[in-house]
Amino acid sequence: MFIFNYLSHYFIAETQGVLNNLLNPFQSYTLPLDEWINNLVNFLVDNFRPIFQAISLPISGTLEIVKSTFIAIPPLIFLIIIALLVWQLAGRKIAIYSFIALIIIGFCGAWEAAMVSLSLILTAVIFCMLVGIPLGIICAVSDRFNRVLRPLLDAMQTLPTFVYLVPVVMLFGIGEVSGIIATFVFAVPPLIRLTNLGIRQVSPEAVEAALAFGSTRQQVLLEVQIPLALPTILAGTNQAILLALSMSVVTSMIGVEGLGQMVLQGLGRLNVGLAAVGGLGIVLIAVMLDRITQGVSQGSIQSWQERGPIGWLRSLGLSKRDKATLGISIVFALLVGVTGWQLMSQTTIKSTEESLPGKGIVVRPGSDMETYGTFITEIVDIGLEKLGYEVKGHKQLNIPAMHIAVGNGDVDFTGTHWEAGHQEFFDNNGGEEKLERLGTLISNSSMGYQIDKKTADEYNITDLSQLQDPKIAQLFDSDGDGLANLIGCTAGWMCERVINHHLQVYGLEDTVEHIQGDYSALLADALVRYRQGKPILFYAWKPHWFASVLREGEDVEWLNVPFTSLVGTMENFTEKDTSFNDKNLGFPIDNVRILANKKFLETNPVAQRLFEQIEIPIEDVDIQQEKVKNGENKPVDIRRHAEEWVVSHQGLFDSWLEVAKS
Repeated sequence: MFIFNYLSHYFIAETQGVLNNLLNPFQSYTLPLDEWINNLVNFLVDNFRPIFQAISLPISGTLEIVKSTFIAIPPLIFLIIIALLVWQLAGRKIAIYSFIALIIIGFCGAWEAAMVSLSLILTAVIFCMLVGIPLGIICAVSDRFNRVLRPLLDAMQTLPTFVYLVPVVMLFGIGEVSGIIATFVFAVPPLIRLTNLGIRQVSPEAVEAALAFGSTRQQVLLEVQIPLALPTILAGTNQAILLALSMSVVTSMIGVEGLGQMVLQGLGRLNVGLAAVGGLGIVLIAVMLDRITQGVSQGSIQSWQERGPIGWLRSLGLSKRDKATLGISIVFALLVGVTGWQLMSQTTIKSTEESLPGKGIVVRPGSDMETYGTFITEIVDIGLEKLGYEVKGHKQLNIPAMHIAVGNGDVDFTGTHWEAGHQEFFDNNGGEEKLERLGTLISNSSMGYQIDKKTADEYNITDLSQLQDPKIAQLFDSDGDGLANLIGCTAGWMCERVINHHLQVYGLEDTVEHIQGDYSALLADALVRYRQGKPILFYAWKPHWFASVLREGEDVEWLNVPFTSLVGTMENFTEKDTSFNDKNLGFPIDNVRILANKKFLETNPVAQRLFEQIEIPIEDVDIQQEKVKNGENKPVDIRRHAEEWVVSHQGLFDSWLEVAKS
């Protein structure tokens, strides 16, 4: 009987196991697709990155010409040129709108950012047209090529942009070129499809008539099909322009400047006004470009000759000589204005007797998107400038892209590397072979969990483990599911894994929900709830501008954790490493250091010695963050904060420079 029972239970268990495997085959095996893709990208980066960099040269060259031209033209003259050009192409009403829209952007303080965005869009659309229109024509004349290309176009249109941002950065580097390539991938498919569609929809009777009159296939294509399909092709160009504009904010995450970065900075600082200015600029430019392309596609050659500056000149009844004289005079006046602007913009640099060690060397700094990071990196920049270096192109990047950029040499250093918190990014982007950490810009940087002081005092909450109690956890429930809503860390950062690990080891998985997304956007919800008098629970770190909004000890309190338990590169830290001011915060007390590319340091020992000296008290950073909270959060404000800090610590700052020169 015992043997029978054993065999029956064994048979049932085995049958259930087989049945589970049959019904859920994915449980027993999954394809390591992520590893394959990682290995492929790493192989391309290690062996073919110079080739990709060479491919980017035409893009960067075109962009530089367009951007430098747009920025070099004085705003008033640019407005006149745009108004005349749009009047000629699309009509008087659209010209007036374009003039007013650009004036609004200028008075909102976003003129230079708008010029950068316009140059990026124009460059991206140029390459979309150079590639997209020929591919659309080939698709129209070859069904086989159309069938092959269609799945690729489907993937380009549906693949989330964030998926290919990191590979693009790794292969092409950070900044405008990578932004244009990512924009191209997203914006070119509609142009290809509409070019294909426009040619295929040309009346067969028109094609047959052309062939009947002896035209060759090439002549039919160039002289019949493409001209008749031109409105549809221009509609595709219109779509490419609008999609390129929609990518402005996304590409700003990889160091692309312009209006998109204004939006990103506004979101990151909960500065709705700054984000709104950038967003308004994008909308105004989008409407302007949309109306221009529509006007061009709907106009005829005859109508273009009868409107705009050309139509106005023709209506004057002047002789050809007088028209030429007037045209030359207008062009000459515009050139004089541009030249005068450039001469006034030039600054005279007085030569010094002292030979500066960094003279003639360009340094490319980087920082994260947070204002504290920009502030401390600007102080480093000032030191480099005093040593004669030319600091150029300060890039603001998210944390992963920042480490990729330093590892690949796209930027020379960053001032916002957290020694413990960013260890994995350090290891994954070259480690000690490519990178070096120097100095300690900020010491005793803290991370942990905070709740509002009112709730902490009322319910005597001092430890995270108290949220095991469903009644305590429900206090922080903001979505009605009975679980405490813990506003957590940005996905992909080490703190994300640590928080998930803490919920598990502290027994909080059944009472606490980890809310993830963009950290700054989530903080907006926490701030609103706090102002409404509702309890809040969130992951916090210092230095961060939010600490100057909700102050420790006045508005919020740190929570203890029951014991120290960490994962990954942090798993060997002890309670001593995670304790600060007699509280175990659960995260290591960290140091913010300079992370530099080793090749840069080898050729610039003076800069290396400067990096090793600089240290900024966290109290001074907190004071600067208070200014940010009070509205001084624009790049020019943060640069001024850095200059003021240097002046108030001039003796210390000068001693750093002397050591660097020695």
